[in-house]
Amino acid sequence: MAKAADIASSGEDRSPGASDESRYAAFISYSHADQATVRWLHHALETYRLPRQLVGTDSPWGPVPRRLPPVFRDRDELPASGDLGEHLRAALADSRYQIVLCSPKAAKSHWVNEEIKTFKRLNGESRTLALIVSGEPYQGGDEECFPEALRYHLGPDGELSDIPAEPIAADIRPGKDGKRLALLKLIAGITGLRLDALARRDAARRQRQMMWITAASMSIALLTIGLAIYAESQRRVAVQQQKLAESSLDFLIGTFAIANPATENPRTITALSILSRASKRAAVEFRDEPAIASRLLRATGEIYFNLGLPKEAENDLRAALVRTPDKGEERARILLKLATVNYKRGDLAATRSAIAAAASAYPARASYASELDAAVIEQRGMAEVLAGRYAESARLLGEAAARYEALDGDRRQDLGRVWMSQGQSFVRLGKYADAERLFARAEANNTATYGRNHVLTANAFQNQALADFESGDPARASQRIAQAVAIYSKVLEGDHPLIGAALILQGRIRTAQGDYRGALAALDQARALYARLYGARNAAVGDADFYAAEAEAKAGNVDGALARLARTKSIYDENYGPVDPDQAELMMARSRILAAAGRKAEARRDCDAGVAIQAKVDPKDATLGKSRAACAAIAVPS
Repeated sequence: MAKAADIASSGEDRSPGASDESRYAAFISYSHADQATVRWLHHALETYRLPRQLVGTDSPWGPVPRRLPPVFRDRDELPASGDLGEHLRAALADSRYQIVLCSPKAAKSHWVNEEIKTFKRLNGESRTLALIVSGEPYQGGDEECFPEALRYHLGPDGELSDIPAEPIAADIRPGKDGKRLALLKLIAGITGLRLDALARRDAARRQRQMMWITAASMSIALLTIGLAIYAESQRRVAVQQQKLAESSLDFLIGTFAIANPATENPRTITALSILSRASKRAAVEFRDEPAIASRLLRATGEIYFNLGLPKEAENDLRAALVRTPDKGEERARILLKLATVNYKRGDLAATRSAIAAAASAYPARASYASELDAAVIEQRGMAEVLAGRYAESARLLGEAAARYEALDGDRRQDLGRVWMSQGQSFVRLGKYADAERLFARAEANNTATYGRNHVLTANAFQNQALADFESGDPARASQRIAQAVAIYSKVLEGDHPLIGAALILQGRIRTAQGDYRGALAALDQARALYARLYGARNAAVGDADFYAAEAEAKAGNVDGALARLARTKSIYDENYGPVDPDQAELMMARSRILAAAGRKAEARRDCDAGVAIQAKVDPKDATLGKSRAACAAIAVPS
């Protein structure tokens, strides 16, 4: 992550015609006490159309657009995923300006103050604008409306100094700017346009709009009569949807309400404890309303899956399935999610069974059938990965992508996911040029959809690094994995499993480059991260030691390499049992290290043991012959 002194330069003024890659026009920071004002401001900024005469003219941010980019409201834009830090830091980094709603409550808000400091560190100090809602600036005491981080500059260490700042402020207090002028001041600040030019053309446009409103009112009255007739025909559907929404809201509130204040600290109640309560309540309290119970259990199942808990996910998804009619969209979607759970567990038969059931669960001519058809084909492509049929996997995933592209609506999220999966199949086939093409496409798609500072964009860089590494280009792989790690470190909490996976790949790449010290540093960092997350006996800890053993051996430390593999074997025994593909790979790695050290008899013994495990895992494995030949090539002294 960049130091505060380094990033402050990003707030320098831009010259006309400069490009702007910010995803958001502004990030609004505010206190909950000012929600009414932030709702007005957010809507006003996102719906404002700049005057036609100014569109296309030069500004410090390039040609003036018809509309501003989206505006981020920190408490409304975040999904209920529990990963607040990732999304918040990414949004701050991807915002052109910050608008602070200033009031006595905001001035006392720890979070508003932290958002201002973080934004200044990321984007410099010249891009923070203020909107005075109530109170007085620079008054101190209970009436002070400017947060401390707004009143002072940052020092070289990135913390607040004692040097006063003079923030640019609009003012909507009674007798001040009024809402319209205050809005125009903020828009002028965000776009770099002159306020007088913007206000003059805005006033002329509003006069024209009033004329059109008067003429259109009669047409609207007639249209309303027709809509009333149609609305009545939809009333029953709306009543049912309202019932589902109200039941879901009551359910959510009740889930938190059953926390016992006498025995539970509200600051230590975990997401898993809340999720467990929600799961149990959905199954019990909606016995007479299976449609609602099914939808809620499907939601808790998907959340469990996203948290990396496949067993709990499957339990809730199957509970949802028994409450769902034999045919319909909901049943198909539950089955497709079950297929994903089974895929993650490596259960090919169960994966294929769930996909087949999903494909037969909905009518071929239903309005939603085309979307589900694409999802079914995507899942079939993923199942072929488990079967080791990578060419068929790539073909099916390509077909799924074509079907998603043919659907209406924004399908960028689906396309980015499928392109990455198809690219991984091409890597397994050794078709690195095809994989690179898809990963680059996914990276461009994810950058346009989510911004550069996003997990999925970093994931695309990581996949590109893997393709480069497998194709024998560690130098290029090193550059790309560094990009991925930089983004992960910026938008994720420090101990996040995605960072661990990226560090392991970075360690493998450095080993291939001969940077054994750097490789061990990355792999040991991943090992410590996984140990903190999951405990010292987790399989991911063993994976980090497995790859570190290769770096130790190539650095000449054979004993250190064997010690790491011994730790890995102990962990694999506990997690996988003695017969597992990873156990076979571990024995083959031990054999290579021993052979390179001249310990031929031990190397041959471990190689034969690895082949025996490989044969038990899959007697028809096409690579068995190659493995046996490798063992036979180890000449054991008589």
